[in-house]
Amino acid sequence: MKNWRFLGIDDSFKGDYCILVGCVTEGNHYVEGFMIEKISVDGLDSTQAIIKMVSKSKFRKQIRCIFLDGITFGGFNVVDIREIYDTLNIPIVVVMRRIPDFDSIFRALEIFEDGEIRSEIIKRAGDVYRAGDVFIQFCGCNLEDALEFLEKSKLKGNVPEALRLAHLVATAVIHGESRGKA
Repeated sequence: MKNWRFLGIDDSFKGDYCILVGCVTEGNHYVEGFMIEKISVDGLDSTQAIIKMVSKSKFRKQIRCIFLDGITFGGFNVVDIREIYDTLNIPIVVVMRRIPDFDSIFRALEIFEDGEIRSEIIKRAGDVYRAGDVFIQFCGCNLEDALEFLEKSKLKGNVPEALRLAHLVATAVIHGESRGKA
């Protein structure tokens, strides 16, 4: 029996150019492949870009869980994890190294004409839970399943290997060399 496939998605941007990179791993180690989509910095197209990325992928039917590095990409391009789950029927787990300061985030979103919409998307993502040294939100599964996905997907460190690799590739494409942590 094959190991579970996980998809980790992270972004990197410079100026007005932003990409999402998806990395598919078998379990916590074997890299199956990569995907890439462009999104707008501070736009509202990350949800559709992720749906498009996964829908057209040859790995779609094998993916057991999608990990996202946070709920915003390219600045404040907010991801609607419920819409992704409702469309793809694949559980989503958002992984964060620090607990979000939602008050500061909601204040920052006030500068956008559609700031209320962005705030509602974030609120719909649900509660934040501690999972060891990281924090998570999830959709399409329960807390026990989300923790199991997290545990089965980690190789070394606190984050899923697919997410770590997506981060390395995204930052290398944009900045010429990998930098920072997923």
